[in-house]
Amino acid sequence: MKQLLIPLRKGLALFLATYFFFATLSLKSEPIAPLDKENVRLSLAVVSDVHTETNNFNRFQINMRAMKHLGAVKDTADALLLLGDNTMNGQKLENLFLYGMLETVNPIKPYYTIVGNHDIGNVSEPDGSFPAFRETQLDYMRTFVDRSIEELYYSETVNGCHLIFMAPDTEECHDRNYSDRQLDWLEAELQTAAADGKPIFVCSHHPLSYVVQGHDRFAQLVTQYPNTFLLVGHMHYYIRFNRIHGNYSTPEIWVPTLSMMESDGTPNDMSGFGYLLEVYDSEVVFRGVNFYEGRLTDTEQHYPLQTPDAATGLPLAPEPIH
Repeated sequence: MKQLLIPLRKGLALFLATYFFFATLSLKSEPIAPLDKENVRLSLAVVSDVHTETNNFNRFQINMRAMKHLGAVKDTADALLLLGDNTMNGQKLENLFLYGMLETVNPIKPYYTIVGNHDIGNVSEPDGSFPAFRETQLDYMRTFVDRSIEELYYSETVNGCHLIFMAPDTEECHDRNYSDRQLDWLEAELQTAAADGKPIFVCSHHPLSYVVQGHDRFAQLVTQYPNTFLLVGHMHYYIRFNRIHGNYSTPEIWVPTLSMMESDGTPNDMSGFGYLLEVYDSEVVFRGVNFYEGRLTDTEQHYPLQTPDAATGLPLAPEPIH
């Protein structure tokens, strides 16, 4: 029965997204090329906090325009990452509108989503319990993201680089709790990823400072391996390239909200902001993109990849080049 629901759910999402498709047909984007087209190993479009809201037409206008302008990087982006709070209240209809836009307006496939605190929001659907929410959210992720997903947390490998997606284990608001079970899984995933010698990208809706249960172990794990990057949302208008504590000073990249708006519903200067993440043999580069307008911003951050020190055999940790 559940297998039959997958095409039905997808069909309903596509039907609901009909307006978004036709409303954005005339929007065109000038291509944004990688810094070094011949040598880029992985390219990812990264956005967060879409906040799809059923009764907020202004937000729909911002989101569908931003998703259409993802076309600026569609020829080079290998995947799109959405770092949580994809909906405002976690309602079924909001999920259908969200995935309808991702299927019809967004040109980048595959795309990967994680759960934020707003996505949990209305756990009254269907019976007010987190386990019920978990199953409902998994239904959508299996329909649109990856049919093999068994947990809200999961991993993917794209062009040899490991993408690790963290998820809540309990109902939450502004804090995040990670169970021992999920952290055991993370440890195994990091060990596997580190053995490949490629950059590792751990995606979590909340910054490390918002993790309560499992904080110390999570911090220890993501700082244990060189060339690990923590990508987070939740902070909305903040653009920050920080380094969390640890032996290797793991970068923590804050991704602002995609649908920033003024109190009157009009877009502001931060509307549609996200990153184009590019991996090269010697560095990882984050380039700011205003997807609402389909153009690069002046935000650009370079992180040289760590290489073994000949004397000690330990990885180096150079500072980022601004």
